[in-house]
Amino acid sequence: MHTARRITRNFLSLSVAEVISKLLQLFVFVYVARIFGDAEFGKFSFGLSFGLLVFVLADFGLGTLLIREVSRAKNLASQYLSNSIVMKFFLAILTFFVTWAYLNALDYAADMRLITYLMVLFVVIQSFTDLFYSIFRAFEKMQYDAAIKIIRMIVLVALIAFAIEKEMGIVGVTLMFSVTEALMLVIAAVIVHVKFVKIRLGFQYGFSKKMMKMASLFSLSLAFVGIYVYIDTIMLSKMRGPAEVGIYTAAYNPLLALIFIPMMYSNAIFPVFSQFFVKAKEQLLPAYEKSFKYMLILGLPISLGTIIFAKNIIHLFYGTGYQQSIIALQILAGFLFLRFLNVVSGTTLSAINRQKSRVFAQGLTALVNVALNIVFIPKWGFVGAGIATLITEVIFFFLYIYFIVKYGLKIGFVSVSIRPVIASVVMALIVMNFGHLWSGLIIGAASYAAMLLLLGAFTAEDRRLLKKVIHNQ
Repeated sequence: MHTARRITRNFLSLSVAEVISKLLQLFVFVYVARIFGDAEFGKFSFGLSFGLLVFVLADFGLGTLLIREVSRAKNLASQYLSNSIVMKFFLAILTFFVTWAYLNALDYAADMRLITYLMVLFVVIQSFTDLFYSIFRAFEKMQYDAAIKIIRMIVLVALIAFAIEKEMGIVGVTLMFSVTEALMLVIAAVIVHVKFVKIRLGFQYGFSKKMMKMASLFSLSLAFVGIYVYIDTIMLSKMRGPAEVGIYTAAYNPLLALIFIPMMYSNAIFPVFSQFFVKAKEQLLPAYEKSFKYMLILGLPISLGTIIFAKNIIHLFYGTGYQQSIIALQILAGFLFLRFLNVVSGTTLSAINRQKSRVFAQGLTALVNVALNIVFIPKWGFVGAGIATLITEVIFFFLYIYFIVKYGLKIGFVSVSIRPVIASVVMALIVMNFGHLWSGLIIGAASYAAMLLLLGAFTAEDRRLLKKVIHNQ
């Protein structure tokens, strides 16, 4: 029960913040897309995607490493943090060099290069902020992480509104990301220094070398995920132009507002699962089984609902100017519930020190995704990119399940899945008869919940856990 409360408290802290920040982020992207049109929005989206891809170099997996190691040995937090900060300065220089080399080698237009440099500055600053987030998460004090996320988006919305009002253009809007993140870095650093560990700059060659070696697998993991998630946007920009990037990104944005659910749950369970692996291995299997079950219950109806109401969603956010984004959203929504499951399985592999297997799965699927994009994008453009993403996520799922079972975490996948699948199908058949988005959502949620209860999807243990968590017993 104590474990359930810890995971739930941390998950809810991050989720409330993510709901607010993702809604504000979605508002920003939708507003920018409406104001500037698909071509300019495509340039902005390319810069952001490229920046998030090279974030791998700036971070090098140090943030994830700190969560795992500090959660196991909190007395070493200061040593890990001080060495990480120094290493990040060298990684930042490398990140900007790689960006310069790529943009010049492929001869991107001057405005796209400027936007991309500004976005890379943003992610470099964010990589430093994430070190302090890692301390919050390792100490299981996610409320600080949550508060900063909310403040970040409020400030960003205000600054972007200012940039648009002053007619600073898409470059000015992009600049505000870096300005906002610099402020968040200062806030996070002050909280860590006052509440957790004193921040000092220190570099111990032997210790830092050991850290880089341990973090290298996390870095590879980030690299492969980055390639998988962002390479389609980058390839679209060269093969089909920024307008198709804008159309494709417009479809992706609503999903980004939903993917936070498994990501935040993952952040909540990672330190807990890491401790289980060292101190209480018998608790890992039931904890993973429940995590898989809950993510399927949440993810599957969201995927089906998004497919059914794709047209309504695109028109709600963007009006009729992004009509082509509807088919892209329907294709991409097909992988959403798999992403819910894959994030939990991948986090579990990292927590049990099976990062090599996770990296192998990520690397293989990244290569598959690139190959599929090379074939599909020239033929079908953004539709081909969506199909490549969907196929890759399916492969990802089966690879992760193979490793999960291999390392002794075999659960009753069919028995866990059958009730949510039946309930989701029934819900989909019902809401297909509703053309209005909001009435469809209400009827869909009610029918899905009723079917889950009717089918007995929640066991007596699930109900006891919920009551204990709610009453904090």
